[in-house]
Amino acid sequence: MKPLLQYMKLGVIVAISAIYASPAFANVDVPDELSKLDSTTHAGSLPDKTEFSDENGNIHDLKEFKGTVLLVNLWATWCAPCVREMPDLNELAKTMEDKPFRVLTISQDRGGAKDVEAFYKENDIHNLDTALDPKGVLARAFKVRGLPTSILVGRDGNIIGYIEGVAPWTDPAVVDYFTRLTEN
Repeated sequence: MKPLLQYMKLGVIVAISAIYASPAFANVDVPDELSKLDSTTHAGSLPDKTEFSDENGNIHDLKEFKGTVLLVNLWATWCAPCVREMPDLNELAKTMEDKPFRVLTISQDRGGAKDVEAFYKENDIHNLDTALDPKGVLARAFKVRGLPTSILVGRDGNIIGYIEGVAPWTDPAVVDYFTRLTEN
């Protein structure tokens, strides 16, 4: 009788696992194209310090953008994957410009605004602002492990998740997902 009971327990565990692994229980809002979105370990409140500066040295805080969906991309001009995704981020900013959505590409370059602005000019990036974190304070606050890292922040000011590495920012499913986030 004891072995039969063990098999029954195992069967129940397998059945429950199959139910929770089914698409009906999956987060259907996040498209497959954003499969790297880590909303398990990186969701929640913004860190206490979320300041960055603009090209004029003015200090801004991510908390100022509550009510807007933010895609905060930490990058650098010397980072090959970062450089590869900048045209898509530029295009995403243009596509979403009429919605409560903002792409903030925050450079980790120590050279500051001159490096970023030269990069933008050379690469025809004209839909992104110059935002700077040359000492990596914001990157440390978010516990970033490498570049590029993007942090998706909902309209409520809470972190939805992180994406480490390059993502297909202009894919129609991704744009649709971001549009739906702006409507909630």
